[in-house]
Amino acid sequence: MARADFYSTFRGENRPSGMVITDYRETIRTLEKLDRDYVAQMRKNFRQIAAPVQTEIKNAIPSKRNPPIRGMEQVHFGRVAWGTDHQAEGYPRPKPAKSALIQVPRVRKNSKYAKQSIVRVVVGAPGTVLADMAGSSNKYTGRYEITRLYDYMYTTPDGRKVPGKRKHRINGQGQAFISALNAALGRPSRFVWTAAKKKLPAAQRAMRFEIRKVNLRVERKLR
Repeated sequence: MARADFYSTFRGENRPSGMVITDYRETIRTLEKLDRDYVAQMRKNFRQIAAPVQTEIKNAIPSKRNPPIRGMEQVHFGRVAWGTDHQAEGYPRPKPAKSALIQVPRVRKNSKYAKQSIVRVVVGAPGTVLADMAGSSNKYTGRYEITRLYDYMYTTPDGRKVPGKRKHRINGQGQAFISALNAALGRPSRFVWTAAKKKLPAAQRAMRFEIRKVNLRVERKLR
């Protein structure tokens, strides 16, 4: 049977967040053999449990018209500009700034990983992730002298805008960016995990109850 254990620490504080459920994969595989319709409904229930967390996160993320700090506005290009709609070459189409998607991953049959998410809320907009977590580790801050090649809009002598590409030398811009975010919004996580923590305890309680229902269903089907 699946068993739920909880631990209430949060990402952004250098620790994981959520709940641990043991034997989950085995339980779901058994249920899929016995009652696939119930498994489909169970996945819907998981989404409903995560919905308040999703809503709280989306409400906490600033709109495209209101970037966290000056300088994050999208002017022409910018893969990590706030709410950018520019799709850089080699990258997927960007998500809106307030994008927070609920995912209920399928059980992996042959996974090298011991853990798997049951339900998760994924924030995928590059600018949102950057503004939320920049400076959380400083692992790469100041590590490189020159940026990677990126799209850029050049202005010709006669005032025309011409798209092109360029690199530039890094002279402390990253640390200045982090300092500006810290001054305006505090240290990471600046809005995503701060919002999620408000609804996570209730979601954990609901998930515990849902797992109990799953266990009872398996027991009845195996009788």
